[in-house]
Amino acid sequence: MELLKKIFHWILIVVGALYLIVCIMVFVYPQLFFYAPSSTRSDINNAHRYGYKAQEVTYNSKDGTSLFAWYTKPLRGQHKVIVFMHGNSYNIEEFYYKLKTFADIGYGTLMPEYRGFGGVKGWINQANLEADAIAAVEYLYSQGYKNEDIYIYGMSLGSHMAVNTVYRLQKQKKQPFAGLILEVPFDSLLNVAKMVVPVPMPFELIMRDQYDNLAMIEDIESPILIMGGSIDPTVPVDLAQNLYNYAPEPKKLIIYANGKHSNLYNFRNDLDILDWINANENGWLTLDEESLD
Repeated sequence: MELLKKIFHWILIVVGALYLIVCIMVFVYPQLFFYAPSSTRSDINNAHRYGYKAQEVTYNSKDGTSLFAWYTKPLRGQHKVIVFMHGNSYNIEEFYYKLKTFADIGYGTLMPEYRGFGGVKGWINQANLEADAIAAVEYLYSQGYKNEDIYIYGMSLGSHMAVNTVYRLQKQKKQPFAGLILEVPFDSLLNVAKMVVPVPMPFELIMRDQYDNLAMIEDIESPILIMGGSIDPTVPVDLAQNLYNYAPEPKKLIIYANGKHSNLYNFRNDLDILDWINANENGWLTLDEESLD
């Protein structure tokens, strides 16, 4: 009996030590837990073979970090451009198919890469990714675009870069954007961790980068489209619903039945985005739209 008590005592010590080590690692090395970038340089030739005729453009982030994006110019008299900000994994080569629909009918498109992804050197953290996303839109400013010409489209972690970019630059330019499109977004990454990680942890203390969309969404001055998957195991759809609840009008929520985190394109959500953009461009958006596919 005494031996069992000693064994149990040492098990508690080991488990406690491992728990403490994990907490420290989350605080010190968040890249190991929250990001899964591909360091491989994105190959634009693959996009060309698929029919996405983008060109690579270069620009610098605020601190001088050299960045690049894939860009297609507007066609057939169109002047709007859609900026896609990807999430915490892969690189832009994984996502160009999501923009081909828009480019094919004449919209301009821009797919910016962040530092730490796609062969771009640099350290991944919230401040750097936010700065890199803003730098992409500032590149469009250098090409003559204004906020009213630009739709910002963010997916997953990219939803934060999208919300933050719109929030910051609408203030700076004193002009709203054409629209904000959010695919499988969250209200905050902190809440994602609390809902998804099965072991209770002091996330408020150990997560330095919390990517809080809820703190900004109420002040967005642009029309908002939010899309979620009903069985998303990565970002529970309740978090998209909560973000929608706090978003100002005009707004629309689409929850795809049986949709997961990375398969909304299989439900042709690109066509739903086009319908929403057309309604926005023609002044047909109604207040408080919510739909379930």
